[in-house]
Parts: sequence; structure tokens; C-alpha cells
Amino acid sequence: MRPFQQQLTNAFYAMLALPATAMGFALSVQISALSWLLSTKYGLSIEEVGLVWAAGPIAGIFGQVIFGVLSDNTWFWGGRRRPFIILGGFLAALSLLALPNLGILSDKLGLDAILGVAIVVALALDLSINVGFNPTRSVIAD
Repeated sequence: MRPFQQQLTNAFYAMLALPATAMGFALSVQISALSWLLSTKYGLSIEEVGLVWAAGPIAGIFGQVIFGVLSDNTWFWGGRRRPFIILGGFLAALSLLALPNLGILSDKLGLDAILGVAIVVALALDLSINVGFNPTRSVIAD
């Protein structure tokens, strides 16, 4: 064990795990609320809710790889992981705010079909969680 590692406290390790915990909360909010909101508040059928849920794995397949490589190979804003954690957290918060307001977004954009707006917001939420979650796990290993 290196000398600086011997001086690290349990509080440091707890603080190190907080961003990953926060991104986990964002993911759990999406998992618990998305189907209920889409079917109850917006009246989407189960097939349409399935289309919205299909956006998540598609975002994850590409997002995890792309943002993982980027966060491994870039260094700006004082770190490799910090910019991605901050950006992912900010975008996830915006997407979580947009989730219960899909009707307002649809009206402001002039779209009649709420399904397209729901898919875009779900994609944005999944991508932003991937942008923030993977670097938070990597910073613990670093």
C-alpha cells in the first residue's frame, strides 16, 4: 500500500461513493416511474410503453462505449471523470424534470404525438445516466 493510501479515511471513501449513489437513485426513479407515468398520466398503451423502454438499451449499447472511451482518454476541467459526472448529473436532472412534463414539452414543440417526445426524453435520460454513472464507478477504481 502506498503511503498516501494509508492516510485516506473512511469518510473519504464514503464521499467517493456518493456520485455513484446519486446516479443509482436517478436510474431507480426512471425504472419506478416511467411505466406508470406513460400509462396513467399520458394514456399510452403497453406496446407504446415498450417502445419507450426499448430506447434505454439502445442508448446504453452506444453510450456506455462512447462515453467510457472518452472519459478514459480525455483530461479537462481538472480531471478525467469529473466533467462527465457533472455533465451527466446535470442532464439527468433536466431529463427527470422533463419526464412528468411530457405534455407541456409536446405542446411547446407543437407535436401532437406524445410517444415521440417520450422516446426522446427516455433516450436523453438513459444517455445522461450512462454519461454520469460509468465515470462514477470508474473514479472509485481509479
